[in-house]
Amino acid sequence: MYQWWVFVHLVGVLAFLAAHGVSMFVLFRLRKERDPRRVSDLLALSSSSITGFYYGLGLLLLGGIVAGFLGHWWGRAWIWAAIGVLVLISMAMYGMATPYYKRVRFVAAAMADGSQAVTDAQFDQILRDGRPTAIAGIGIVGLLVILYLMVLKPTLGFSTTTEGLPVPLGSVEVAAQGLKFDASTLSAPASQPFTLVFHNDDAGVPHNVAIYRDSSASQVLFKGELVTGPTTVTYDVPAVPVGTYFFRCDVHPQMNGSLVVEAVAAPTPSASG
Repeated sequence: MYQWWVFVHLVGVLAFLAAHGVSMFVLFRLRKERDPRRVSDLLALSSSSITGFYYGLGLLLLGGIVAGFLGHWWGRAWIWAAIGVLVLISMAMYGMATPYYKRVRFVAAAMADGSQAVTDAQFDQILRDGRPTAIAGIGIVGLLVILYLMVLKPTLGFSTTTEGLPVPLGSVEVAAQGLKFDASTLSAPASQPFTLVFHNDDAGVPHNVAIYRDSSASQVLFKGELVTGPTTVTYDVPAVPVGTYFFRCDVHPQMNGSLVVEAVAAPTPSASG
């Protein structure tokens, strides 16, 4: 189901960009058009794309929200950052484009009706306003930032969580993303069982975490079940003696690292008064 909702999300993105593309075309075409009636026709074309714009926005939000729940993404910083960027660029573009379009529409309609209140030179100056370039720049940069967040899913300095909840104290945590683990060295307590929280962030790709005596992978100490991303699984790892061990994904052995198991210091008893 996750892949289907991602598909819905991408369909919404395509519809959103197609409708937005019409507005961008009109925005730049206005800089070259000087016939008031043609300008009015271009503005009418831009307005006709608004319905597709809102349908696309609705689909991309619906698909993204549902996929976010199915993929357990809501505990990750990147998805909130992507939403924040989308809101900010939408507000900025709307705030800049609306008064510009309104002014051009009003002047073009008046000139088409024979008004002499605005000269051709003034109309030319209005159409050569620098706001279309600024609006396009905001949209392109914002889109690139959102694509970066969605594709690479950076942690942005925040640790990952299990389904939005803090990872249990004393557990070990690692994530697979882009066919690699996000850490090359893990630490665990010695001589006591511990939990290993594994985030498989690679959509449609199976991974696991297995622990071996050394890099030869000839003696297995623990083998986690294979899980297909995006998902999060918690492994219960039995007690392991003090030492340095080798962990890897059995499907993709190039994904590996070192597990350092250390003795846990006993708490120092407090001095009595």
